Amino acid sequence: MGKAIIKEVVLENFMSHEYSRIPFSPGLNIITGPNGAGKSSILLGISVALGLSHTERGRRLSDLIRVGKDYAIVSITLDNSSEGGRPFPYIRSDEVTITRVLKRDGQYLYNVNYKSASKAEVENLLRNAGINPSNMLIIMHQNMIEVFAFLDPREKLRLFEDALGISEFREKILDARERLRQVSSEEEEIRGVLRNVEETVKKWEELYNRLVEKRRLISRLDYLNSELAWGKYRRAYNDLLALKEELSRVEEDLHNEEINLMRFRKRVRDIEVEFNRVLEDIQGTVDDIIIGLRSGAKVDSASIADYLERIRELFHTYGGVRGGEAISEFKVDSLEARIRKLEGEISELDAKVRALRAEAEAHGEEVSTDRSLQDILADIRFVKARLNDYRDVDDSVEDTYRYYLEMHEDTKRRMEKILRDKEAALAELGRRVRKWREVVSNYVERVSLDYRSILEGLGGSGYAKVINIEDVDKAGLELYVGFGGIEPTILDVYSKSGGERTVASMCFLLALQKYITSPFRAVDEFDVHMDPRNRNIIMNYIIDLMRGREDQYIIITPGYISDEFRDAHIIVVQKYEGQSVPKVLGGAVEERE
Repeated sequence: MGKAIIKEVVLENFMSHEYSRIPFSPGLNIITGPNGAGKSSILLGISVALGLSHTERGRRLSDLIRVGKDYAIVSITLDNSSEGGRPFPYIRSDEVTITRVLKRDGQYLYNVNYKSASKAEVENLLRNAGINPSNMLIIMHQNMIEVFAFLDPREKLRLFEDALGISEFREKILDARERLRQVSSEEEEIRGVLRNVEETVKKWEELYNRLVEKRRLISRLDYLNSELAWGKYRRAYNDLLALKEELSRVEEDLHNEEINLMRFRKRVRDIEVEFNRVLEDIQGTVDDIIIGLRSGAKVDSASIADYLERIRELFHTYGGVRGGEAISEFKVDSLEARIRKLEGEISELDAKVRALRAEAEAHGEEVSTDRSLQDILADIRFVKARLNDYRDVDDSVEDTYRYYLEMHEDTKRRMEKILRDKEAALAELGRRVRKWREVVSNYVERVSLDYRSILEGLGGSGYAKVINIEDVDKAGLELYVGFGGIEPTILDVYSKSGGERTVASMCFLLALQKYITSPFRAVDEFDVHMDPRNRNIIMNYIIDLMRGREDQYIIITPGYISDEFRDAHIIVVQKYEGQSVPKVLGGAVEERE
């Protein structure tokens, strides 16, 4: 891609320039002239045209307007030729002219190729070409070479990254942090939603469980009613069978009743004996259990259950036998009267059995039960009482509960996705931080070697290093320098003289030049505090550095320009009658009309 070097700068009513057209060339451009002639105004005009919003020479840009004038115009024309690819690809012309109008009322207007543009549009246009007029490593105004030594290491590193075009790695980290912040914010939001949904689900789950219990009780009540109906039928039916059997015995076995009565009485005695024997066995077992409990031995309670079951059997048998005995005695006393009465009872009971069966069948299939009707009725009363506690629960609870349950599952899935996104964002942030460290460390190491080499040519030594590289926010760039065989120490305002700081800073700037992405760079009066020897060495470094290069370097110096600079584009600025007049040395004079 081609380089957007400066072709021309036009200053109108800007500081001491009433109207000046200053041409520039690729390679080295030197602006020279006596102090106060208006040299620095040219560089300041370039920066203002490119969007500089503050200046050390005036608190406001309106202070830069020439005395007695209401406005100032600064224009900069940049090369946009298509050879090698246009630096401003969205502009089809071979030149891009950026104009800025300053007014006394504080209005600052922009034009790009004489069409109105916003500051953001201009900044974006320049950013894509690698130009940042606010970076002192690209455009170092008067006294900034001294200011550079005062900068915090973190500021130095950020200027370094911006000048070398590697700020994107830090920006990618910031983007990744922002993505992580957004994901974390979403996580916190979803957690809040999830907590609320969980509380809501819990509330409706309690209601739903009540509905489930209500339905269970209703089902239980239906079963109990069916059990009761079939129990009534079975009881009546059994009674009917018993009456018929009884009638048959009366009719067929009257002559045997006395024998039967004797048999029944004998059986009663036998049962009583057996019952007493079982009671004695139980008493013995209970005594054994008590003894076992006192001694801590394991107690076998199964035998007690067997005895109780046996008692129940004896009790049942005993009742039957006693009933048989009573019937036999009754038959013997009044057989004929009993027969007539039984026939009447059988007739009535038969009609009742038919009605009870029809009622039971209305409840469904037959339910087998051995429970008493009293037990079943007690259960029915209990279930009805329980159901009364659930009269406020209706079937709509289930739909609402299912709705919130589905919402809960959906929110959990969203949370799982957010957590996956957060993990991915953390991983991406880690990758970007590692890449930033790798790139920054590599560039600083390379620049440090060049910095050391240039210092050695001036009889000094030094190096550059990154500090706190593990922390992106705290990481900084430190310069170390030493002269006269002294071990390099950190470059700051406390341990180095003004001349040493200037020389070291300029050496660092020179070390950066082959890595800086901006198509042009400028430095104003770097040599103010330098002795002639160091100035000559630095100037020669600049000549060697820029020889044959297509990019652009602008130097402002009040010092003497020797024949060594015959290949440079030299602009001499003089002041006549309060107006700055620039001239190209040895060529046509470009000055006010």
